[in-house]
Amino acid sequence: MKLIGLILGWVGLALALGWSQVGLSQGETLGGVGERSNPAAQTIVEAMRSATGADLALLGAAFFNESASVPSAGFSADDLIKALAHPDDEVVVLSLRGEQILQALERALELYPQKNNAFLQISGAEVRFDPKAAAGKRVVSVSIAGGRLDPNRVYKVATTAPMARGALGYFRIWTRDQITQSTGRTLADTIRDYTKWQRSLLSQPAWIAQ
Repeated sequence: MKLIGLILGWVGLALALGWSQVGLSQGETLGGVGERSNPAAQTIVEAMRSATGADLALLGAAFFNESASVPSAGFSADDLIKALAHPDDEVVVLSLRGEQILQALERALELYPQKNNAFLQISGAEVRFDPKAAAGKRVVSVSIAGGRLDPNRVYKVATTAPMARGALGYFRIWTRDQITQSTGRTLADTIRDYTKWQRSLLSQPAWIAQ
């Protein structure tokens, strides 16, 4: 009876602290990474931005492992690395005009709300868009570091080498000649560094429908 009492007491304490079995098993799946902002994917992209000091960072949905799931808290570097299709891709920095960034965001929204391998997971920016507008005219506003996107300004954009070379159709928007920094480090490397001091997922969505 004492054992039963101890067990019941532990369960009660766990529930009071929010440690229910449901809570323990919850995580962020990558299943919708081609349709909307994803906390795990955004955190991975933020690792690139943090490592390079870029204004923003981006990565196409096709570069994520949609079958993966990352714990909402207490995750490891390996948890995030397993969420990538190509963790050994090199991290590089592009110098892009604001106008090019806007074109890339419109491309990411072309098929919205349908799944799109070219949909971009981003960090360092907030994008408000009108899902009812015609394709190519859906972005309403873009904010970077608290300021509005300047179409004539050049921004530093962190991404992977394949994306920088124009993967997923982005060769129509930028060229590999706009790569201004090759870090020599893989995406997995940047994640390992990032998780040494950051262990929470980015909860604020970068894409906001209005």
